[in-house]
Amino acid sequence: MIIEQFLPAFHYGDATSNSSVAFHEYLVANGIESRIITLTSDKRVVEKVTLFKDYKEKKESIKILHFAIPSLLTDFFRSVKGKKILIYHNVTPSVFFTDYSEFLTRFTNEGRKHLSTLNDSFDISIGVSEFNASDLKDLKFRNVKVFPLIINLKDYDAPYSKGYYNLIKDERRNILCVGRVAPNKKIEDAIKMLFFYKKYLSPSIRLIVAGNIKSVPKYFAAVRDLASRFYLTSDDILFTGHINFEEFLSVYNLADVYLSMSEHEGFCLPVIESFKMDVPVVAYDAGAIRQTVGNGGLIFDSKDPEKVAGTLEYVINNKKTKDKLITAGREKLREYSLASHPSKLLDLLKSV
Repeated sequence: MIIEQFLPAFHYGDATSNSSVAFHEYLVANGIESRIITLTSDKRVVEKVTLFKDYKEKKESIKILHFAIPSLLTDFFRSVKGKKILIYHNVTPSVFFTDYSEFLTRFTNEGRKHLSTLNDSFDISIGVSEFNASDLKDLKFRNVKVFPLIINLKDYDAPYSKGYYNLIKDERRNILCVGRVAPNKKIEDAIKMLFFYKKYLSPSIRLIVAGNIKSVPKYFAAVRDLASRFYLTSDDILFTGHINFEEFLSVYNLADVYLSMSEHEGFCLPVIESFKMDVPVVAYDAGAIRQTVGNGGLIFDSKDPEKVAGTLEYVINNKKTKDKLITAGREKLREYSLASHPSKLLDLLKSV
């Protein structure tokens, strides 16, 4: 058996890239020939992959397309013969980008169009959540299944950067948001909550936004402007930008609670990361959030800043509630670990 995973782009720290590596390593460890093929790759991880321009087709292989963006791989998978599997990681709807990026509006629209042309190309079509699978069913994909994102949880047992930790650590409590600073993440709603929290509940609070700030520059400028109009300073909100993994672990070790205000998530990896790092999860009910969080965290359906701030204050300062959420997160993590074991994905592929 030969299994080949195709990605439009392979990036250091990217959830889809990391998931493909985790499955690849499992396959190799079990004596199965495996490779990862990509159109482009970061220089620091290029040794892990085969560039598509150098790819020699293996007609007998099972070919997996990880789909999240439009690319030349769409045409390849429409025409290539053999056993083919889709793993769908979702495409953020273009409506989130219309006020901030003409390019990303067109790009995400094109992604949806590319996806729709593939609906009769695969033997099995997998969504990494029920939310994603519903997209595939709406587009009339065949044999739709659900299999979660594969995460190598052992990575999170690594030492964190004490230097970065000590640089931030002070008397303030920390509310953590993780992910690229993009319009669907609704960082502006977290800022409105922070203003209320600081003014009416406690000034000793900080919002940490850990993720790439360069993806949508106009949106980042807008949220910074909003923060300044609320008289929130860099002491109140820390935008980390893209940081290395040791620093990323430091941020989780600093967090008192994880907050998601996002309005579109195809899976939401930071929820699983928070469970692993014993950070209680409080999340707005949108996209795949309810499926990923399950009973492992606290889900809310109103973004009223007063209500959200009050909920966070209660979780941070009520030890019994915080401990209960951490315990629930650990249980959900165990459930996820069983559901996402690479052997189950391999069994799916063997059924083709």
